[in-house]
Amino acid sequence: MEPTSTTHALAHGQQLAITTNAQGSILHLLAADGETTSLTIVITPTGPMLQFSGGLAIQAAGDIAVSAANLDLHGRDSVSIRTGGDLVIHAENDLHSTARIQNITAELGNVNVKANDDVRIHGERVMVNCTDDIRNMKRE
Repeated sequence: MEPTSTTHALAHGQQLAITTNAQGSILHLLAADGETTSLTIVITPTGPMLQFSGGLAIQAAGDIAVSAANLDLHGRDSVSIRTGGDLVIHAENDLHSTARIQNITAELGNVNVKANDDVRIHGERVMVNCTDDIRNMKRE
């Protein structure tokens, strides 16, 4: 297939550049300077792939639902989830959480742990009602 490229003028001086070759099609949303790409859509055999050169903000007055066979979120620096209401995490199967250190804080009220079977706590030391860091405790 002979590569083709077309450009379409858009509002506010932006442009849509479309390149098609044997591997597929690539759509570039160009800024008014004609050089800066804010959005690239690569059409692949498995579907479109969106690439953003700047940040991405999604704002909706209603609900947003995402559904996929697998969903993988990765923040190179961090991931933050916030809500003004309740947060519910539900897994039909097991839930695994791994980190260097894990902190659980209830700012007002209880921390409740409920299990259908045993509750197991494994650690080098299991400390209850201790406010001092183990490194600051004097050995007697």
